[in-house]
Amino acid sequence: MDPIGLRRYLTHDYFPAPHTPLQGIRKLPAGCSAVFSDGELSLRRYWDLADHFGDGQAQASPAELARELDHRIGLAVQRRRRSDVPVGVFLSGGIDSSTVLAHLAEQVGPGVPVFALGHDRRAFDEARFAARTAEHFQADYNELILGREDLEEGLRLVGRGLDEPLGDASTIPTHLLARFARQKVKVVLSGEGGDELFAGYPTYLGSRLADGFQRLPGWVRRGLARAARATVPVSMGNVGLDYLLGRFLAGAGMDRIERHHTWFGSLSPQRQAGLLSPRLAAAVEGDDPFGSARERLAGKRLPDGLSELLYSDFTMYLQDDLLTKVDRSTMLASLEARSPFLDHELAQFAAGLPSRYKLRGRTGKWILRQAVRHRLPKEILRRRKRGFNIPFSQWLLEGLGESLRQRFSRERVEARGLFSHAGISGLLDQHLRRQADHRKPLFTLLILDLWCDRVFGEGGAVPVADSSEPEVVIQPAERPPAGAYPPGSGSPEASAPAKRSRT
Repeated sequence: MDPIGLRRYLTHDYFPAPHTPLQGIRKLPAGCSAVFSDGELSLRRYWDLADHFGDGQAQASPAELARELDHRIGLAVQRRRRSDVPVGVFLSGGIDSSTVLAHLAEQVGPGVPVFALGHDRRAFDEARFAARTAEHFQADYNELILGREDLEEGLRLVGRGLDEPLGDASTIPTHLLARFARQKVKVVLSGEGGDELFAGYPTYLGSRLADGFQRLPGWVRRGLARAARATVPVSMGNVGLDYLLGRFLAGAGMDRIERHHTWFGSLSPQRQAGLLSPRLAAAVEGDDPFGSARERLAGKRLPDGLSELLYSDFTMYLQDDLLTKVDRSTMLASLEARSPFLDHELAQFAAGLPSRYKLRGRTGKWILRQAVRHRLPKEILRRRKRGFNIPFSQWLLEGLGESLRQRFSRERVEARGLFSHAGISGLLDQHLRRQADHRKPLFTLLILDLWCDRVFGEGGAVPVADSSEPEVVIQPAERPPAGAYPPGSGSPEASAPAKRSRT
């Protein structure tokens, strides 16, 4: 086991490239080429979204930019619907997937196969929004209702199918939806990328609020935090107020990058300190748990703080969590997934839009909402970001918690040699007593342990390297030569708003 890679997994719930779980094995980062010559390996970045932030589009009016954005989304959908086999859409009823469906339905007509997830617990069921969107566009609506037995089976399938741990619970329903969709289609379009390009996550607004919170005197911050914890009960629901408040307070005193990744992750450095075994703690001594996030931003010329967060999420959370999740989940079902929002021309155009058009007041994705407001039903445009989650918090209270207690018994944890039994049992006890919602760290630890069973043997000891090997230096990006992009795909030079008339 690579100790630094493992620590980054605990911090982020995924292994940020180039890290992997195992010593001496590295991922080739996105946008990079690798050349092995004369016994040496060199990496060079050939494309970087950071080069396109603030591309001088501020002179155009918001209305002009919104029209151009809508046009470019249509082109991206048109490129990604090319196929010799049936194409469908993963539909959540949110803005991103609904926008993909809107353009696809306009291009091919009614009857587009769409696939949505429902749940037998209403608090986690978002399918009604997907159903209304599908009806609006006369799509062929297919809904998979998930119960606890389905999700438990999904956990077993995903636990066996992943080549590295991924502490994202939505991997399970995504794979089950992929198996369901594969009965009708071989290719699906999805909405990944919209949140990272247009500031769709509530953490972007939370970062602004936290900046104001940090300007308050310390005694005021501490008093507000105590009062909030005392008055908001633990609900174990789907992104409830208690959960959001807990995440906010966990990172409110950190700098922007640490705070942002603490909100997204499961185990803050403070929590890791009480969780790591002595030998693992010694192996990671001196490591910055947020080192991957800082490396992503080192040397980048980004126009403002929001752009830094968007770029960080684009190159970390999107790349190493969401796209990994969708790729593995669909490939396990022999299904191909394509993401129109990640068309390189569309992504470059979106990066160049001013930040004030992405997060406007308290509204995220403002420019995207303006671009598609004539296409989507109003209730979809007004929906609060939720995401699809599984009721893992409730599972733990309904029997799974006791299973985890056996899996993380003192004998088993000490045999593994990675963690402190007291640290894990403390998280589990607090959750089962409803003192705190620890769904994320417990899921992250469970997925890691399932992977260790498969790689190192059931409950077996995990060998840990003393330290990570030196990283290969990545040379900075250069502008690609003319003709580097395939015909018809467009080039970065084409990413400026087109001068043309529209009817």
